[in-house]
Amino acid sequence: MNPNKEEALDNEALWTKIREVVQNPLPEIQRWKTRTGGKVFGCLSCMPYFVPEEILHAAGGLPVGVWGGAIAISEADARFQTFSCSMARSSLEMGLKGAFNVCDGMVFPSTCDAFQNLSEVWRRSPITPSTCFDIVMPRQSDRASAVAFMDMVLTRFRKEVETFTGRNITDESLHQSIKVYNEERRLLRTIDHLRADDPHLISGKDMMELVLSSTFVPKQEHVVLLRGLIDVAKERSSGKKKGAPPFRIFLAGVMPRPVEVLEILEGAGARIVGDRLGMGSLYYSLNIQEKGNPVKALAEGYLTYPPCSTIHKDLASRAEDIIEQAKSSHAHGVVMLGMKFCEPEFFDYPDLKQRLEHAGLPALVLETELGMSATGPVRTRIEAFLETLKANMEERG
Repeated sequence: MNPNKEEALDNEALWTKIREVVQNPLPEIQRWKTRTGGKVFGCLSCMPYFVPEEILHAAGGLPVGVWGGAIAISEADARFQTFSCSMARSSLEMGLKGAFNVCDGMVFPSTCDAFQNLSEVWRRSPITPSTCFDIVMPRQSDRASAVAFMDMVLTRFRKEVETFTGRNITDESLHQSIKVYNEERRLLRTIDHLRADDPHLISGKDMMELVLSSTFVPKQEHVVLLRGLIDVAKERSSGKKKGAPPFRIFLAGVMPRPVEVLEILEGAGARIVGDRLGMGSLYYSLNIQEKGNPVKALAEGYLTYPPCSTIHKDLASRAEDIIEQAKSSHAHGVVMLGMKFCEPEFFDYPDLKQRLEHAGLPALVLETELGMSATGPVRTRIEAFLETLKANMEERG
């Protein structure tokens, strides 16, 4: 963002905090651990974020996101398939090199074969932390038995966390944690709506860093950051808006990384107006019931994620969701970011692309990888895609 002179101090301080945490989250996590004495849980993140963080938060813990990184793979390839995605392989590499020593436990959601296998490999490797928790999601979320199964999984997870932390998780503490997480997700959705209304308010890179920071900073503190950003954004949007961007782009896939892809898109004149990304709106789309049995509320809530490549009724439901969200944000086209070797995503893409284009939304599929260096071909494909959008828009007048 480029704040004006009146906004510069407060707004720049907020973004400085966010960027510092994203670039190096370890000091922030260590300060929290020293201050509170609580347990830190590394949560392997995927598509979308299937870790019931509220349970960890209610136990006085700090859930932190593990999204892999742009790191050279040397040790992990001796223990894990080289044809797995860079997110899984780089996360293992980071663990083997001591990047997660600040964590007391690791949580593995069973979103795909790679992550299920990673859990087993992690247990058998010389990594700190060695304590692992598994969250097994039902694959058919619309079946009548899905809620009962999820309730059983979360009840067991609650007991495991209580034993590990030595802290009783009461229904009251769970309700309080659900409220905190609901508030943060609501604020992130508010920012989403603001950028769709005025795409110049926040860049794609800024939105990525904002979501990423939310998986590192304690939720109560991140809520304060979000409120400050929303106040500034509303003040700016109430003034004279900049001209409409030539191309309004909606993103779909796992994560908007490497960031160079976003910079190429926006450097070519596009603005990102919304997304259905694991590191994006999928993560903050939930709204958990705040009354009644909190575990059942979590079980029901986590089964209401918008359709993604790992859990959905059928491909048509995912296509309908993306089409609806893209059109509501007035996107001109959709860019699908597929992590290399991500089988669930690339199984969906051919039919998904066809359905999007049939609905009048031109779509581009880009294969990405953490640490990818050759962005020249990506730039060429993006520029060609935007030229196609331009021709379509001129034809339609």
